[in-house]
Amino acid sequence: MSLSRRGLLGLALALPAAAGAAPMPQMPLIMATGRAGTPYARYGAAWGRAAQTAGLNIAFHASDGAVANILLMERNVAQLGLTTAMIGVAARQGLGQWTAGVKFDAFRVLFPMFPSALQIVSPRSTGITSVAQLAGRRIGLSTPGDTGAAAVPSILSALGLSGHFIATGTFQSSLQQMAAGQLDACAFISAPPLPAITAVAARQELTLIGLTPAEIERVEQAIPGMRGMVMPAGLFPGQRLPVACIGTANLAIGAARLPDNVARDITLAALHHRQTLASIVPAVAAPSQLRQVLDTDLPFHPGAAAALRSLGYNVPDRAIER
Repeated sequence: MSLSRRGLLGLALALPAAAGAAPMPQMPLIMATGRAGTPYARYGAAWGRAAQTAGLNIAFHASDGAVANILLMERNVAQLGLTTAMIGVAARQGLGQWTAGVKFDAFRVLFPMFPSALQIVSPRSTGITSVAQLAGRRIGLSTPGDTGAAAVPSILSALGLSGHFIATGTFQSSLQQMAAGQLDACAFISAPPLPAITAVAARQELTLIGLTPAEIERVEQAIPGMRGMVMPAGLFPGQRLPVACIGTANLAIGAARLPDNVARDITLAALHHRQTLASIVPAVAAPSQLRQVLDTDLPFHPGAAAALRSLGYNVPDRAIER
């Protein structure tokens, strides 16, 4: 069965269909973030507060995360949002099971926010210490709308592995099921260190499972928008050594139809308050992910590109799209 763009969006969002191209809404602008307690929810709320200093009025839509936010923007339910480079590329190219081959192009990149890393943990008692040992295991994910739920099966598939994936709805619920012996491991893609993992690692011995250089290279070649990363020693309780992994950049996105001055002002609001945002999501303090985003060929909004250039970032003309 093939799905039309409208049919796919209707199934994914369970929202009433829009009749034709809707005009840009009046203020407030709707920002699609993430579930309560997630980095997207925390960052989005802080970014929205910063935007108020630029005279912008923002309302928030608590979604299931990176995938859902692109779908919401495609339907003009949201005009601002948060996603990842990996999900953005999949959306533009119609890749991954969640797109059903449909290409989504209603969003533009505003700026890179912070990196997300694949964080795989397993109780020390399972004896699982490598990705290869996850084959056939019960692996907990969070919600079907986030990057991890969309990417983890693809990552293992790229390595010739398969598992029994269970999306429980939240990081906490997956970790609770793992602690109860119902899951062998949990795999999340989020800003490190994920607080839910930190809390469990403080009271239970966990193994943080990394990837070998060869595994990282295979994933990079198979999944656009994914890049090798290193989680430093001491990031989690009991983690004595650095752990190599795979990750992706988190992106602030805006509707392609967003006026240039709005895209400019909301981008500047975040970049001028970067220190405050880093106090809420520490990964914001990591080096800029701009080069990685440019390598994916995801298009930047003209207004956002102007803001980035005004602050010294090099955004070439080829990376900008109306």
